[in-house]
Amino acid sequence: MSKYPSFNHMKALGFVFPGARAWIDRERLGQLAQDAALITTPNTTIPAEFMVYIDPRVVEILTAPRQARELFSEVRKGDWTTDSAKWRMKEVAGRTQPYGDFVHNGVADVNNAWASRKQYLFQTVIEYGDYETAVSGLARIELAAEKQVSAATIIDIDANRFYLLGVRGREIYGLLNDPNLPPAITAQPTGSGGSLKWADKTTLMIYQDILALYAELVRQSAGLISNSTPLTLALSPQASVHLGTATEFNTSVLDMLNKYFRGLKIVTLPELGSLPAGDTVFMIAPEVNGMATAELAYGEKIRAGRLVPELSAMRQKYTSGTYGGLVLIPFAFAQMTGI
Repeated sequence: MSKYPSFNHMKALGFVFPGARAWIDRERLGQLAQDAALITTPNTTIPAEFMVYIDPRVVEILTAPRQARELFSEVRKGDWTTDSAKWRMKEVAGRTQPYGDFVHNGVADVNNAWASRKQYLFQTVIEYGDYETAVSGLARIELAAEKQVSAATIIDIDANRFYLLGVRGREIYGLLNDPNLPPAITAQPTGSGGSLKWADKTTLMIYQDILALYAELVRQSAGLISNSTPLTLALSPQASVHLGTATEFNTSVLDMLNKYFRGLKIVTLPELGSLPAGDTVFMIAPEVNGMATAELAYGEKIRAGRLVPELSAMRQKYTSGTYGGLVLIPFAFAQMTGI
C-alpha cells in the first residue's frame, strides 16, 4: 500500500487538487518532469486579425448623376401643407377693323387661363439600435450620422426623378413627359443600312439631326428662338459620346455646334437613355423674352421629424414634397427620338 493516500481518497475528504497527477517525492521527480509535455496544439502563429491593415479611407458607392437642376432652377411653392399650386397664363386676343369716324368695330381683349399641379409628399425613415450603434462605434462608424446622410440622399434621388419624369399614377409630370410638350420628331434614317442611331452615322449626319431638332424649335416658336438664344442640349451620357465624332480633318460634331450656336449648353441626363422610345435628345430654350420656360417646383425640400426613442432604439422620419417639373412655355422644348 502506498505511503500516500490516493487523490480520490483525499477528494472524498474534501481536498481537491485540480490537474495534479501525483504526489511530489524524490522517487517521482523524473516522472513528474514529463508534465512539461504540451497539452495544446503546437504552433507559432497569432490570430489573423493582428495581421490585417484597416484602411481609414472609406470608398463610397456612387449613384448616377442628378442633373435636373442643370436644366432649370428650383422654386418653392407654399410648404408641405399646400395641396396644389396654380399659375395664370395670359393671352392677348382681339382684332382690328378699317377706321371710320362712326365705326365701332374691332376689339382688344385679354384671355386668362389657369393651370395647376398637385403636390406629392414622400418620405423615408431611419432607425438605429443601441447595440448596433455601439458595435459600429468600435469600427469608428458614426451610424446615426451616416443614416441621416443616406435619408437626405435617397430623397434627393427621388426628387430629381420626379422633376424629370413626374410621379406615376398622379397628375404630376416632369420636364421630359409633360403632356403639353410638342410631339417628338424622329432622327433621319441616314446611317449605314438606314439606321437612326448616331453610332452608325457620320459627323455630318449627327450634326444634321441636331440641326433638324433646332429647326423644329424655331418652327414652334415662330422665330422667337434663334441661334443667338441661349439653348440647352440634353442627351444621355451614351449619346453625348457621339458629339466627339470627328471628320478626317479633326472637326467634331461639338466643334460644328459651337460654331453655329452662340450659347449652347450640354447637359447629360441618364434618364434620357431609358425612355420607352429609346434614346432621346432634347433641345430647350430655358428662357424666352425674359421668361423662364419651366421650373422645378417643391413645397418642402426636406423636413426632419421628431426623434422617437424606443426601448433600445431610435427612429426618425424625413419628408419632402414636389410638384414635379412645371413646363410653362411648351414651344421652347423640342425632342428627337431614335438616336
